[in-house]
Amino acid sequence: MAFVSGPLFPIYGYKNVKNIMLAQPRQSDGPMVVAALNDPRVYMNLNGPPYPYTEKDWEEWYLFVSHAARECSKEYQVIDEELGDQGRDPKEREYQRKRLIMQSMWPLTIRIEPELLRDRLRGESAFIGTITPQRSIFLYILDEDERQRRKQENDGLAAGDPKIIWEVGFYLIPDYHGRGIMPAVLRTVIKHVLIQYMNAHIVEATYFEHNSSSKRVLEKCGFRIVQLVPDAIALPPTKTNGVTGRKVGLGVMRWQGA
Repeated sequence: MAFVSGPLFPIYGYKNVKNIMLAQPRQSDGPMVVAALNDPRVYMNLNGPPYPYTEKDWEEWYLFVSHAARECSKEYQVIDEELGDQGRDPKEREYQRKRLIMQSMWPLTIRIEPELLRDRLRGESAFIGTITPQRSIFLYILDEDERQRRKQENDGLAAGDPKIIWEVGFYLIPDYHGRGIMPAVLRTVIKHVLIQYMNAHIVEATYFEHNSSSKRVLEKCGFRIVQLVPDAIALPPTKTNGVTGRKVGLGVMRWQGA
């Protein structure tokens, strides 16, 4: 089974920029990722990536996410080929749920495809961000033992179990901030990835308390505030001009399906 690196899902419900797609990560995304994760408009709203972010950081991260994406892609292709168009018919839902992606993480990139077909066939799409649905890591639980217990419990649930708690993390490169892209992307991921291929019923997301933009994105997609955890995340001195001990609160929001 060949690894699909091209488009997987078109972004539904967004008209301002044509040809926005979800696709697998590509090694050639490195320069754009490095630039984004060294921009304060991005890194000050993210917990995970190191700062400064280097080419070596990208190479190591790409090995990890490309493997996860490759495994999801293999399962996705099998499901998609078996179900065909009927798999998207609500009458086939119960059968579809028997064929789910087993992986716990699906790293996806957000891309703009070129207008010309020949350029699309050559794979010349532009990276503009990432979104990753995965089983929750419960970042907002500050007690480490309890956080690990909850994660192990959640990870131990069988694929498709409606009690699995999923989460999404995302960012766009700053040139595309404020255009309404991310709500359309997130709605697409929930409906056409998490529900359809993972049978998700509960999806959570966290945001730094100063990041009102992400909070608005989540609200537009039907997420509701669960709690605000004060002083949850300690920022590294590299992000605070050498100041140590600075912490930010963490907002927790949840989407719940039928």
